Amino acid sequence: MTEIDTTPVIGAGLDRRLVWDAAEIVVSTQFGSQSMLQRKLRIGWQDSARVLDELERLNVVGPEQGSKARDVLIRFAEDLAPVEAALFADGAPLLSALPPARPGAVEAPTSYEEPRPVDFNKPTAPAPAPAPEPAPVEPEPEHDRSPEGNVTAVYTAQEWEEREDPEGDRPWINPVLRTPEGRRARVRFLRKQARRRARKAWSRQTTVQGFVPRVMRGEKRVRAWVRGLEGAKAQADLNLALATVKDANRAARRAQWAVRKGNEKRAAAQALQLESGKQLVIAQAAKGAAKKAMAWRAGLVYTPVATLDVLAYAFTDVWGLLGALTLNLVGLSWAGRDVELTEEQLAKLEQIEDGMPQEVTIGMTPRVFQEMMRYALVEKLKCELKSLRVDPLEYAYVVHVWLDGMTPKRIADGLADLEANLPGVRTSSVLLRQSAESRNYCVITIPGKEAWKAVPELPYREPKSLTTDDIPDAQVAAAMDGSALGLPMERTNINMVGKSRSGKSTWLRAIADVLTATNDQIVIGIDLGSAGSGFAGLRHGMHLVITDPFLAAEALDWGLAVGQGRPDLFAELGMGQTWVTSARRPGVTFVVDEFPALVIASRKHVIYDEETNRKIGDINLDGKLAEMADTCAKSDVKMVIASQGLTKERIGKNTWLNELQVQIMAACDKDDIGLVLHSGAMDEGWAPHRLQPQMGKDLNDAGVAYVLAGSRHSEPIPYRACITGDEEYERRGRERGEQLVEMDAESEEFRDITLEDLMAKQAAWEENRRRRRPSGPPALITTIRGIFRDANDPAGLSREELAEALGEVDSDTWALDNFDGDDEDEQIQTRIDAVRVAVDAVLAPNGQTWSMEKYSKNLPRGWRLRDLKVITGEAPSEG
Repeated sequence: MTEIDTTPVIGAGLDRRLVWDAAEIVVSTQFGSQSMLQRKLRIGWQDSARVLDELERLNVVGPEQGSKARDVLIRFAEDLAPVEAALFADGAPLLSALPPARPGAVEAPTSYEEPRPVDFNKPTAPAPAPAPEPAPVEPEPEHDRSPEGNVTAVYTAQEWEEREDPEGDRPWINPVLRTPEGRRARVRFLRKQARRRARKAWSRQTTVQGFVPRVMRGEKRVRAWVRGLEGAKAQADLNLALATVKDANRAARRAQWAVRKGNEKRAAAQALQLESGKQLVIAQAAKGAAKKAMAWRAGLVYTPVATLDVLAYAFTDVWGLLGALTLNLVGLSWAGRDVELTEEQLAKLEQIEDGMPQEVTIGMTPRVFQEMMRYALVEKLKCELKSLRVDPLEYAYVVHVWLDGMTPKRIADGLADLEANLPGVRTSSVLLRQSAESRNYCVITIPGKEAWKAVPELPYREPKSLTTDDIPDAQVAAAMDGSALGLPMERTNINMVGKSRSGKSTWLRAIADVLTATNDQIVIGIDLGSAGSGFAGLRHGMHLVITDPFLAAEALDWGLAVGQGRPDLFAELGMGQTWVTSARRPGVTFVVDEFPALVIASRKHVIYDEETNRKIGDINLDGKLAEMADTCAKSDVKMVIASQGLTKERIGKNTWLNELQVQIMAACDKDDIGLVLHSGAMDEGWAPHRLQPQMGKDLNDAGVAYVLAGSRHSEPIPYRACITGDEEYERRGRERGEQLVEMDAESEEFRDITLEDLMAKQAAWEENRRRRRPSGPPALITTIRGIFRDANDPAGLSREELAEALGEVDSDTWALDNFDGDDEDEQIQTRIDAVRVAVDAVLAPNGQTWSMEKYSKNLPRGWRLRDLKVITGEAPSEG
């Protein structure tokens, strides 16, 4: 962990260390540019101006000169001692005395007191009493683990920490330790360093400091030295002589054709001719002198080079010559190494040398990641930071942010922009959590590729090993850090919302696993949309899993009678104002999956008067649940409801769902968040709309949800439901089904039907459904599948082809002579229509259809093999 603000501030809130770093940069570069400081220190434009003003006060730079860089008044870095003394004169530790921060060390700000970070679920432990100051000890190696093995004497921990690492490649485990893990970390680091140097070297070639530009400058400088002053003078004399000759020729032509003042013009021409002759003589003399001087200098420069090239070719053939030419270019590059850089060229070089990381990876050094995060928050999102700290964890980077006079709303609105400024971070993965401790304190989590690695398997619980009082501590899910989540379910209703494939059934199984392991809970499942498949093998450990709407209505009527009748027993049984759940007098929990399907079934199925056979109304399943939520909680008759959405299009007028005490939000829409949570909840980090449901084999965020449950779970923390294998669900369900909890006799008296009667009806209904369920596809479909198989499974058959094939396979039924028609064409059409009617008739009892679809681009619609395989069960349904 590292801390940004670790030194006192000066002036208008400036950091002493920041000013000192700026002074060192300005003096070392002798360039007092505001834009350079902004890039080097990763600060804003206004902050860089304030730093320069402070440096002006300290006599490091001169006054402002408009857009130009300021003059640097101190020549050498050794002369900065008075500046250092002025900055740290109040007794604060000097820069050289401050140890570098390292991962795992917590440094608290010295100018203010901020709340310490808290665990996801656990309350913050009270601060321990101050311990006596220990005796000075040797500094520990800078790594997150206890020292193992022998520490080499060549590289100390401080040397390792101070090595250049602008891209954050340094591993968290100090590789100077002689351990296998340390050696592997060091090898990976050195490889990354080599790749980085190669990238820098290649990028540097595109600047003025590239090899080719330096060679060209070197060649030009060598040539200029060979020419010298003599060559420059000779060239100047020659240019002057040529210009004089040109003027003399022009004057002679003018005098030759002169009409007026001819004598004067001829005299002037003669004078110019004489002057040009003198200039030519002077130029010839200067050229001769220059040749001698240039020949001497050229021999001094080029003769050794040419001699070495010839000798290299003579002794080593072509490869030697190539090596010698390479050395020539290297020498020219060395000669052209110095160049006056413009501010734009300097900025480009600084950008290359900085080596900013190309992407965020869990494992890069916290300091580098902290720079990236601070730059993104301050420069891109325009947040005012008071302090920022990074906790490097194995599964994620956890960033603790204390804002200065603002709430996390700007961060919440800019999460997409934050991800865009952190290359390598997966889209919609960054999490924000507004802390309940302070309005300006929030936590940003950047998950890695294995963010949920710490989520354990669903714990095993023996039958009747829990009580209702134990349920809040029974784990059903876990946060990224492995913190367990238990849900309060004593006289508490739960609502769960999430898109299809968002993991609602996973959460229901985790909740049902806890409920079925209690010794004082009756668990009744209702699933009118997916035949109870969401409960998996745990359905055997539940008292009822109802998939028939009329039986569901009876069960809800029974639950309402129990919940509304139990208050009469409170005084009689000495329970006070609420039902005291125990093994003798259990509570009742209705677990409802696919709530929108229940709403549709409520309107679809109606009740008739047995005597008059007139319609009385619908079975009103959702209305019974609403009444149960209002009147039965104190009797410990409660519900767990899962729905794909909470909008009116999904659940009609059942707005009471968003009033239930516990809300679990998996991947859902913004409209659902607005109905469940308070206004501004998304600004605090509640972001289930950013979660991605499962798509094919990609799990994405399936099973991840936000939980709101009173004061115990009031912060936007995502949890992932614990799971186990299908075989384990089956084993647990059957094991618990042998020891089901029995209903108390007092509660059974409130209705003429008992729990055992309901279970008997459910068993009879299941048996009847099994008898009615066909053992396989209808005979006609089996025959058609054989026709396709004999034809090597084409993509489809036309209506005529299938009818003709049926006539050949089953001539007694489908021969052409069996169909009426005035001619053969009418008989064929009649047979085609009969096949269509027969297929619809045999598929209707199973609720299946086989429509005509295109199976070839150039042919009309017909019978597709793809649809036939779905009917026969060879392929899953596309819906």
